Amino acid sequence: RLVNGQLNPTMTIRPGETQRWRVLNASSNVTYRIHLDGHQLHQIAKDGNTLGETWTRDAIVLSPGERTEVLVQAGAAGTYAFRTLPISVGINTQQDTVLATVIVDGDPMTPEPVPTTLLPLEDFSQDTIAQRREITFQFSPPIGPNQSIFWIDHKQFGGDRDDQVVQLGTTEEWTIRNASMSWHPFHIHINDYQVVAVNGKPVPVRYSEDTTGVPPFGEITMRTRFEDFPGRWVYHCHILLHEDNGMMGTVRALA
Repeated sequence: RLVNGQLNPTMTIRPGETQRWRVLNASSNVTYRIHLDGHQLHQIAKDGNTLGETWTRDAIVLSPGERTEVLVQAGAAGTYAFRTLPISVGINTQQDTVLATVIVDGDPMTPEPVPTTLLPLEDFSQDTIAQRREITFQFSPPIGPNQSIFWIDHKQFGGDRDDQVVQLGTTEEWTIRNASMSWHPFHIHINDYQVVAVNGKPVPVRYSEDTTGVPPFGEITMRTRFEDFPGRWVYHCHILLHEDNGMMGTVRALA
């Protein structure tokens, strides 16, 4: 588990200092549950999109491809572990691992108040829905030792096929289902969305995003506005083995 290409690097911060951390999960298949011992993570952005309000958290789950931005305000002088906490990803549980060592040292600073209000958030949950779609991530039965086919809606990726045809100027609601025993991070190019429900239960809209982990045998419901970009792009599982073996579909947006 490397941070910026290094094994357990050291990061420094002064007591009371506030730093902005941009964190990317650049792995091909590892899910992280990031946590800083003795501190809280004040989340201010997700996948490049600023939140409407700061979300203070003890830990943040990042599946492959997800990004987050947090404010870290250092406490008392000392040494603290920035770690990934244990997390079940369906077929196994990833163990606690120290990612980096944070050293709080130097002349203390007077802590600045952590902001609470950030940028206005346009909430899609009240939009008129032009169309509802259901998309399912699936494994086929193994076709050989350690070899499966990865499907979306019983189809492998076809670059010449339009799987979803949408109209600019509309809002759609998609339910992304996971029909397997392992997590699949849903990722879409070009057009961000807002998750409005997980496993059928409404959740507060805090941000727009482009990558979301879909739990085993579970689902997310998201809403997306097609506003600016005619043409074609893809959506896929962000576990690269799954994507490369067919778990990808296409969108065509018509002006």
